[in-house]
Amino acid sequence: MAFCGLKVPHETARLLAGLEVPGNREPVSSYHVTMFYFGDEVGIDTLADIVKITYGVTSETKPFTVRTSQLTAFPTGDDGRPIICRIESDALHDLRDKIKAAYEGVGVEFSNKFPDYKPHVTVAYDKEPEGEFNEQRIPTVEWGAHELVLWGGDSGDDKLVVQFPFALGAQDKAAARVAQRYLAARELQ
Repeated sequence: MAFCGLKVPHETARLLAGLEVPGNREPVSSYHVTMFYFGDEVGIDTLADIVKITYGVTSETKPFTVRTSQLTAFPTGDDGRPIICRIESDALHDLRDKIKAAYEGVGVEFSNKFPDYKPHVTVAYDKEPEGEFNEQRIPTVEWGAHELVLWGGDSGDDKLVVQFPFALGAQDKAAARVAQRYLAARELQ
């Protein structure tokens, strides 16, 4: 199994895990926002393309924020009814569009089972759903997105995790100039 997305920071995941929800909760350590699902069997050449393309886009992406303010559910599937926190972020949609175009440009295949991208964090699966789940407003939870992660394999030696940090752009250069000035000033002392 291979997919790419945003990892939810532990502190934020703990807040979301405190919501009252029906069903079996997902482990806090697995909270994420999927952007692309590549499937169960991904060849090394395809993974190499995914890494190269994802790095190319994320290295030109500035950090941004994502937020959630509603708890809702998707229709019942094989694992039960997913109880989710909807994610709001125009920057996330823009980033996904850029990466999607780059993947399609070189023929990297990904699941298009749900063509209308609805970013979310799955917090639980309700195996015995009774009736409709009423959407709930929750206090807004917001966090910074500063990297994408590619997860592959299931466990042990088969597990792959690649992190793609976003860039600070001009701020990188400014920080380097400050560091150079600091070092030059220390040499004069």
